[in-house]
Amino acid sequence: MRVGQWFRAGAVALALVCGLQPMQSARANTIDVAFWPPEVEPQDLCSPDASLDTEPGTGGQADPLAQEGTLTDALRLQFLRQDINRLQTSEPARWFDFILTLIGWEAELDPAFAGNDELLARIGLYIDAGKLELLQSEGLIERLRQTVAVMTNAQKMALAQYYLNGIGVAQDAEFARDLIRDAAYGGNVSALLSIVRMNLQGNPVPGWDAPMDLTVTLAFGGMLGKMDPGVCDHAERIAREYLGGDVVTHNPEIAYAWYKFAADLGSARAAWRVVEFHLEADAARKDNDEMLHYLQLAVKRGLTLKQGQVAALSESGDVDEATLRQMLGYNLSADTGRGRPSLASYFRLSVNLLSDLPTKESPYTQYLKELTRFETTPGWVFTELAAEVEERKGRWAGEAEALAFLEQAALRHDSEGIAMLGQRLVHSRADPVQLNRSINLLTQAVEQFGSAPAMHDLDTLYRCQAPDAPLLTEADHWARAYRATMDETVEANPNDLLVLDPYKEPEVFGQLQSQAIEGRPQSLANFLERLQLDPRATDDARQMWALRASLSPKALEDFAKLEVALATNPAERDLAIELFRRITLNNGVTTALDLSIALTEDFGRNPVVAADVIGLLTHAGNRGEGASIRLKSRLLAKSVPAQKIYDEFAVAIEERGDFLALMFAMPFVSSDKAQDYIERAVSQMNCGTKDADELGDAMAILQSPEMSTHWRTVGLNVEFYNVLAKLAIADRQMTAFNEGSPPSELDVFARNLAEGDSSALRSLVSLTIDPDLKTYDPTAAAGHLQALMRQNSTGNEGWLLGRYKKASVDVRRLIASQVDIGSLLAKAAQKGDAAAKLDYALILRDTATSLVDLQSSTRWLTEAAEAGNVVAMVALGQSLASGIGLPQDRVKALEWLDRAAAAGDAGGKDLARLLRIGATP
Repeated sequence: MRVGQWFRAGAVALALVCGLQPMQSARANTIDVAFWPPEVEPQDLCSPDASLDTEPGTGGQADPLAQEGTLTDALRLQFLRQDINRLQTSEPARWFDFILTLIGWEAELDPAFAGNDELLARIGLYIDAGKLELLQSEGLIERLRQTVAVMTNAQKMALAQYYLNGIGVAQDAEFARDLIRDAAYGGNVSALLSIVRMNLQGNPVPGWDAPMDLTVTLAFGGMLGKMDPGVCDHAERIAREYLGGDVVTHNPEIAYAWYKFAADLGSARAAWRVVEFHLEADAARKDNDEMLHYLQLAVKRGLTLKQGQVAALSESGDVDEATLRQMLGYNLSADTGRGRPSLASYFRLSVNLLSDLPTKESPYTQYLKELTRFETTPGWVFTELAAEVEERKGRWAGEAEALAFLEQAALRHDSEGIAMLGQRLVHSRADPVQLNRSINLLTQAVEQFGSAPAMHDLDTLYRCQAPDAPLLTEADHWARAYRATMDETVEANPNDLLVLDPYKEPEVFGQLQSQAIEGRPQSLANFLERLQLDPRATDDARQMWALRASLSPKALEDFAKLEVALATNPAERDLAIELFRRITLNNGVTTALDLSIALTEDFGRNPVVAADVIGLLTHAGNRGEGASIRLKSRLLAKSVPAQKIYDEFAVAIEERGDFLALMFAMPFVSSDKAQDYIERAVSQMNCGTKDADELGDAMAILQSPEMSTHWRTVGLNVEFYNVLAKLAIADRQMTAFNEGSPPSELDVFARNLAEGDSSALRSLVSLTIDPDLKTYDPTAAAGHLQALMRQNSTGNEGWLLGRYKKASVDVRRLIASQVDIGSLLAKAAQKGDAAAKLDYALILRDTATSLVDLQSSTRWLTEAAEAGNVVAMVALGQSLASGIGLPQDRVKALEWLDRAAAAGDAGGKDLARLLRIGATP
């Protein structure tokens, strides 16, 4: 049976089962095929441990970071595979030896991986690390080719890519296509989709004559497979294909249907996806009853938690419906009143409950400790272990153990561990030896690794933390160096952010964009706010940036705060609060304080909301978060004394209290403990007037006027933040005052044009042709128009004519004296522009010198009228009634005038009436 016959036979059967339907073409570079799921009875077919929001390729298993218990080989494999992927994606050359160690360990733990899969993994590492010459000299790919006879289809696909592209081996495209075709005959889904991609790219695979829509259908059918416990993962992959819009045209409706299919068959993760569809849908598509139904299914099937931070300890636990509903709040269906666009629907949010603190090592921590036995293990492993200890035991309860790990990190030259150790040693600042070592470590982080944050830490140490601070000579040196790095997060309040002008403050805007690309949370949130208001932003750009933000809990939190701050009416405020609840559900306790502030400002007088706030603050306070403890004390001050609030959180403050928690404890602890808390607080302080004032107040409470004066003196020497603050002028604006204007928008595009960027011409035309702009220059506009005409680019004619018609009479006259508008109209008319056909016809008629010109005018009028241009219909009716350029035909003239009148043209109606009473229009 030929491939086409074999393919069609299978595809027809799949179409009958899965509801294959034709679709109209939407994009030229995708296949338009609607592959719908079959009807099924709801059942618990899939594995009950399928969990929420696992990444593609994990087989639906729960996030290993979210599990407690004993480390097993299965968990080891998951952890080290995650590390291999992460390191090989980020810096493969830097971690080359360590990744090879992990690959070897994976082969020891998994005999099925040893052999070709291990060899493929090593080859991939060589390629990613840029060691192509070494790869060729060792002949790893040729060695792999010798095993083709025993390869799986997936291995054939991997080998095919190397020979298809000539990576690490001499190119052999014919051999590669043979491998892909063989794998496709074997039913390999990736091979089938690769054939489609290659066909879309104009590189079809010889010997494969099946239509591409049927190829996709067979791929999806093979992907779906049997109705066994794995069917849910396969259905969700199909859904992702429709959301990705790579091979098949983007279709959220079909993706939603496949998620419902998987949810009905028992997937907790898919059930949550259905919930998300309703949470993110517009008002017309939201269905709270259906959302609740699938929320209940997700809970029933063991919805699990996810922790976003790899280095932090995570826990799992069942989620009860009441908790979820309380956290989600009300799913607003009436979103009328929103005056701004929103990126909220693009976020990928998960569930992470406000859980209690962990008390024992997680399997991930045990795995990290096992990594320390390898000689190639890098220092960041020890830094992660230090962070884990501080998270699990608390900053102060786990201090000794964390310092031991950081010492090992420093020995292995981990820049983050070196800087972190330097910061932690500030706690021992009373010991000159330890203080000097702290300075040396931070200086090493700067000199050896170029760490900009370490420069800021040195400024803080000299200006505020050293016992004899402020040491202004040293502090000012590091402050200047840090400013030169432009590492500091861009300073902008919510309203200033929206009006930030890239042509007035280009350095600031460039810094904001750079920090967003780096993933800096506040800058990423700020950039998202500008992106969602940008009418030129594409849907792909919005999806990409929203996905990046979804990977950063802090960026999501900062974005939620901006949304609340920038709400312009009650409806927007309600939606912002709803989004804040969703993000808190995703982030867990780290966002509890900010949500509690937003809820208090929004409707804190409501007893239900007030109870929510107190619950959120309690969870955050149990983690030693002083702002939460202090806010809870203030909110309950009418009925609960501060001493009782301190007693509630005393243990948390002792083990893990942050700066504000330690400050809160000052009136309630002994003088010895107060002094210890001061030292702890100083090691965590921000070098600003607020923290200096807090310490001054604490020393006043302790009746130490000398030290209270010391901290007031420190505060007076804090750079920025204490001068003219009440004027609300940003420090960056004061710094830039009168230093010279940056290039204007016109200057920028003129420079781009001079450097060879011809796309700048359109912008230059727009800037110089409009008399309402400061950059108005009709002579320059005419010159830019001529240059743009000479480009002869497709689409230029219509755009140029649009700008020309909107220009003033004087500008059009000047441009017409230098630019052949008739030629421009002719080109646009010939390309099918109906408006250009009309304008060209009228110019031909007005400037006609022969019957041929009139006949040509009428021909273009007729084409414009037939294309639906109402003005052309009226002009053509006039020409037919008067016999201009063609024989007089009053009947035909009336037909065109009546069509114009039916389209709402009053002039056409009047001319038709005159023609009917015998007058010539």
